[in-house]
Amino acid sequence: MGRNTDGREKETKTMPELAPGPLFIVSMWRAGSSLLYALLNKHPQVALMYEADLLLLHPVFLKPPLLRDWTSRWEFWNKAFSRHGLDPAQFADHVAEFTSAFEAVHQEYARRKGARIWGDKSPNYYDRLDRISKDFPHTRFIIVWRHPIETIGATIRAADTGNSYFRKPGMLLRSLLGSRVLKRQCDAIVAAGASVHQVQYEDLVSDTAVVMRGLCQFLQIPYDPSLSTLEGADRSAVYEGKHHSLLRKDAIVAGPRPDVLDPRLRTRIDHYITLWSETDSAERRTISPGPTPSPAQMCLDQLRYRLYRTLDACTRVAFCFLPIPLLRLYRKAKAYAREAKMKRDSTPTIAARELPLHELQGMNNRERTLGNK
Repeated sequence: MGRNTDGREKETKTMPELAPGPLFIVSMWRAGSSLLYALLNKHPQVALMYEADLLLLHPVFLKPPLLRDWTSRWEFWNKAFSRHGLDPAQFADHVAEFTSAFEAVHQEYARRKGARIWGDKSPNYYDRLDRISKDFPHTRFIIVWRHPIETIGATIRAADTGNSYFRKPGMLLRSLLGSRVLKRQCDAIVAAGASVHQVQYEDLVSDTAVVMRGLCQFLQIPYDPSLSTLEGADRSAVYEGKHHSLLRKDAIVAGPRPDVLDPRLRTRIDHYITLWSETDSAERRTISPGPTPSPAQMCLDQLRYRLYRTLDACTRVAFCFLPIPLLRLYRKAKAYAREAKMKRDSTPTIAARELPLHELQGMNNRERTLGNK
């Protein structure tokens, strides 16, 4: 309690004690993590950032302290500060290493809402859950699962809207093989004793209230029926794009989506699902044996996947170390080339869904403008 100038007592707002560790919502791309983020962030005790992805810029903290320009590079990378209404100058001077920087920014975002649960939502963490557990010992995870056929179909539909991120070469292969990486990462942190809650996308859209009630129980916060609808959800930090059109509605859409998978691509996915199911003892009783990918095909796919992930890592390192004016010129050149190509190819000759997987991986050389997911 405080006092006014006339001596009368006045109430002073007490900030809630922050959770000891962050909360991460992780899934593969197009698996429903954005939907869960929008619903959960409606809770007054939850304030997660949206795909802030500071962990992807971890190499910038390898610089000497005086050159550790992580705030300006993070903002240039994906506008994390401006999307969340934060001022990078507030953090630039007194934070010099990764964990402290992550905690300072994400906790400040939670304080501004008066929330106690802080953290991030991003599919880009799918292959580094173990790293997160080591950096933040008190981390809690929410993993959202969706069948690879559905996530890859959703990726193709997002690419069809013109989104350059989902049109980049190898995106379907990243999604397919990445789902197995996420499964292994999840199993590893569960075995290590991490606090993990797993959600099925189909349950989230069809039985939302039950799923959200279970999440609130996991997070030890009171459940509110308003969490089962998108009405009133804050999407201000979500990237613009037609692929998020359903997220911006008030009602959750649970119906079937258009089938855009080529039969050969679907068969190839099925082969991998069968292979993985046969190696997971918990699933052997529920899935019938079937054809699996050939050893040569698996080897080739793994090489391609590793190549694409290496290129992703090189891009991130470049954005950590190259001069920002040079990176700005690079973005302008890519945007110009992309616009010119769109004018030349105003009517595509072949629909993406008509191509097999290996052709889909190289169907479009246009790269995303980094940070515009």
